[in-house]
Amino acid sequence: MQSWFDQSYYRQDDGCIDIRRRMSRLLDDLSLDYFSYLVLKPPRERKFNALATLHTNYPDEWIGRYMSHRYYNLDPVAELTAKSTRPFFWGHGRFLRAFRSRQRLVFDEAREYRIINGLSIPIRGAEGELAVFSVVSRGGKHLADVTRGEHARLFEAAYDTHEIVMTDQCEPGDDEPELSLRERECLLWTLEGKTAGEIATILGLSVSTVNHHAMTATRKMRCLNKHHAAVQALRAGII
Repeated sequence: MQSWFDQSYYRQDDGCIDIRRRMSRLLDDLSLDYFSYLVLKPPRERKFNALATLHTNYPDEWIGRYMSHRYYNLDPVAELTAKSTRPFFWGHGRFLRAFRSRQRLVFDEAREYRIINGLSIPIRGAEGELAVFSVVSRGGKHLADVTRGEHARLFEAAYDTHEIVMTDQCEPGDDEPELSLRERECLLWTLEGKTAGEIATILGLSVSTVNHHAMTATRKMRCLNKHHAAVQALRAGII
């Protein structure tokens, strides 16, 4: 008998670093644009930074905006995930009528990055955690067409991603990461919306040096990109 992992996009020894690469295969297979995964409610009785579990191929600028504005507290998808045990489609028009204007603003801004229509799968784990896995397409009809009959593949991707994230490879460590002065400065100016070129001018460094510090800090923070790392560093009191 085949194991679950033998049938999935993931391999048995995959960790969080492999999630984006593996899920790109799912997107290619189904001709979709984006995927995302995020723990919305951490497990009970375990030290866990839920916001550090974001895995996606969304544009960096949108990730930074979403996290820095705490849109996860307003996002209609997050609200429906908390209420639903079944997958659900989302988009614009009729879908948004039941939500407040501030919640609709999240979708209006996401549209600028071609995040328009999605299918989300709520995931309730054994330790009381709540997560959501989504796939996204610019076209609602296309999304419905390509996901029809693909329930097994989508559930497999969602729950395997969740399993990987909930392992010790992805749990935040007990100690805060140690960032150098330059790494903290680069993240701080990133949080202010400065580009690498502007930060280089401010700090009297080369652009490549600024990018190096930002990438190193991002890796230490176990984040997706420098925007995500800057937000996490602010929340942790590092910057």
